[in-house]
Parts: sequence; C-alpha cells; structure tokens
Amino acid sequence: MSGRFGGLEDLFRSRLPHKRRPYEEIADLYDRIMDHVEYDAWADYLERVFVRFHPGVRRILETACGTGSFALLLHAKRYDVTCIDISPEMVRIAADKFRAEGIPPLCVAGDMAALPVKGSFDAVICLYDSINYILEPARFRRAVAEAANVLGAGGLFVFDVCTTRNSELYFRDSSMTERVGDTEYERICRYNPDTRIQENRFIISRPGLPQVSEIHRQKIYSLSEIGAMIRTAPFSVVGCFDDMSFREGSERSERVHYVLRRN
Repeated sequence: MSGRFGGLEDLFRSRLPHKRRPYEEIADLYDRIMDHVEYDAWADYLERVFVRFHPGVRRILETACGTGSFALLLHAKRYDVTCIDISPEMVRIAADKFRAEGIPPLCVAGDMAALPVKGSFDAVICLYDSINYILEPARFRRAVAEAANVLGAGGLFVFDVCTTRNSELYFRDSSMTERVGDTEYERICRYNPDTRIQENRFIISRPGLPQVSEIHRQKIYSLSEIGAMIRTAPFSVVGCFDDMSFREGSERSERVHYVLRRN
C-alpha cells in the first residue's frame, strides 16, 4: 500500500463506477485478496481456545464464513461446521468448496443479526473482524443475542475486532492496485477518526466490461463500548485477548479476540 496522500477525499468522490453490494463482485477475487491470511494459525489458535475453555466443542456455527476456507480447516480437525454469510456469492463459493471435498455443504445465506438457523451449537465463531461490519450498536447487540440463542449452556461465542490502532496504522489514507488473471482491482482505504468508520472501496476492472465498485464499511468500536454491548446478553466474558494469544487485550492491541461463555 502507498502512504497517506492529500487527494484521497477527492478520489473517493470522483471514482463512482457502477456500485455493487459488498462481496457481490469481490467474492470471486476474495481468496486471492486474502492469501496473506494464515488460516492454519487461526485454526490452531481457535482449537487452543476450545481446549482451554470448552473441550467438548464439536458443533460449530461460523457466521460471516466467507468462501469457506476456514470452515474446511475446522472440518479437517473433525469439527462439525455450519456456515453462514450475508453474501449469497460467498456462500455459493463456500458450498462449491465443500462439494469438491466430498463434504455435504452446510452453507446458508443469512445475517448474523438474524440467524436463519436453529438448534444448539457448542460454539459460534465470527472471525477476522467480520463483526466490525455491523455499524449500529443495536444490531451489534442483536448479533450477540442471536449467538446466545443458538448456544447451549457453557457454549462459547468467539469473535475478534480490529482496534483504532489497527485502522490508524494500516487503513488511514492508502491505496493499492493488484491484478488477478485479467481482472484488476484497486483498493482505496480511509479511516475517519471522528466517526470511527473504516471504509474500503474496491474498483474492479475487467476487459470489455464496465468498471464496478464496492464500498465496505466497518465500525471500529472501543473495547469499553463492546463490553457494554455484551452485558445485555446472557454471556460471561472469559477472555479478551491480544492478537492470537492469551495475553490481555487492550486499545494498544491491533486485534482483540473475545471469548464469551453462555450462562
């Protein structure tokens, strides 16, 4: 990514190709965009969380599952995983991956703040700052309550958030361009410290087709705000950890993992 530059606001205003829903166009590029993510390390960390706080975890509901890469790793560790994502395009890719591995696809399009599944799971997970996509505190509280509704007593809700420090370091006025096959995408990032909204705009160019854009927005909540929202649901906080560790997380962390236990 390039460093901060003065014309970013003008660039956001001027670059308005055909708009798409978040992940409508990016879905087919998502695995390439995320190829820097160490999914194996995330899966190992999550398993350590389960061993420490709920060794009996077997049935997992993954919300905001993306293209299913993480769910496949959990399946290889012998967990039974049901996947949900708000993007039908991402769910389609996840289901195709499961079928390619000979696994019945348990993938459903749905909103984490209005879960389309019922039943009792041992754990609900929402990873890679996906919960930051919930921009309104009322919907955040609803997502936490929905997780509680599908967990049995002692079940875990594990999610992570990006902090203001993360946004200030990596997403404040930056731009990058990459190519995937014959598709080029430009990613323009900005962070507004007043609203604490992190905005990523993707501008996608394909030969012979009009340019399209997607705007992805995340709300960067303070840890105290998250704590207040959690208190409205029947959970106990058993951990608030610095990035993939069991050290206490803080606003100086770049990512914080929450582990909640259903009362």
